[in-house]
Amino acid sequence: MKNVMVRAWEIAKAAVVKFGGKVKEYFAQALAMAWAEAKAPKYTEVELKADTRKHRTWMAQIVGTHPTFKLDRKFLNQDGTDEFGDKIFRLKDGAYEFNNGNRRGFFLIQNGVKVSATQNEINSYIA
Repeated sequence: MKNVMVRAWEIAKAAVVKFGGKVKEYFAQALAMAWAEAKAPKYTEVELKADTRKHRTWMAQIVGTHPTFKLDRKFLNQDGTDEFGDKIFRLKDGAYEFNNGNRRGFFLIQNGVKVSATQNEINSYIA
């Protein structure tokens, strides 16, 4: 509870700096924003198959565009494994590309929900 109130004051004070006025004018909305931040999931877990001799699995966050490779990627390390050796990634909101054995694709995480996406949707998301 204390963290939510502290965060609400931070948001309200930032609004005063940006828009002017008094902190108490922004506090109600800032409190709602702070509660939304506190309730939102911090990450979404995504699981990929374990590596095999023929195929490596990987996860990459798409961070922008690249002149040669079209998409600029940041390859991620796994956050853990399950009992079968499958890789577990804890991801925040954003655009991602994965290779899961023979299958490669894209997805978006928006408000903690994983949604499949095409490369065109990823391009419009990062633009």
